[in-house]
Amino acid sequence: MLEKILVPLDGSDLAEAVLPYVLEISQRCEPVDVTLLQVVPLPTGRTGPATRPQGDDLAVQWLVETPSDLETARHPMTRDQALAASRAEVAAELAPAAGRLREAGISVRIDVAHGRPAEEIVDYAEREGMDLIVMSTHGRTGLSRWVLGSTADKVLHGTHLPIFLIRPPGLTGIPFPPQTEIEL
Repeated sequence: MLEKILVPLDGSDLAEAVLPYVLEISQRCEPVDVTLLQVVPLPTGRTGPATRPQGDDLAVQWLVETPSDLETARHPMTRDQALAASRAEVAAELAPAAGRLREAGISVRIDVAHGRPAEEIVDYAEREGMDLIVMSTHGRTGLSRWVLGSTADKVLHGTHLPIFLIRPPGLTGIPFPPQTEIEL
């Protein structure tokens, strides 16, 4: 029985093509909790300047080596602040998708993980006791996908959990017929 569904999204329309399927599965397997997860890179840059001890009294000296270091020193941001900011951005970005599912009576929560997408999705699903991962076979496109590889493929080979992969309509040149109901 399905109780917890993980839906990794990357902010692209192609990734959100899974939402009608998530809705259908959720309505057929009530009650179910859906988690929309977005994985973002760990914060870099403006998370505080590098320091080093100096002299016998171990006074701190700021290491300003580049213009970026100088800008960071003027406006330091702690790692916790950077993580909180990324969580807020993800919540705002995924709010419309979560709202569509909530309108249909589905229990939805939004979460964020930091790191490499495939690894974080697999770790999150196992740590949170997910029963199913529903994701698109394509999200971000172009050079970034070619360089980084397919996240869906890495998740598929990295977990023992069931995965429902959706190929968004029109990607292969094979048009998907409009469906009023999804057969499960």
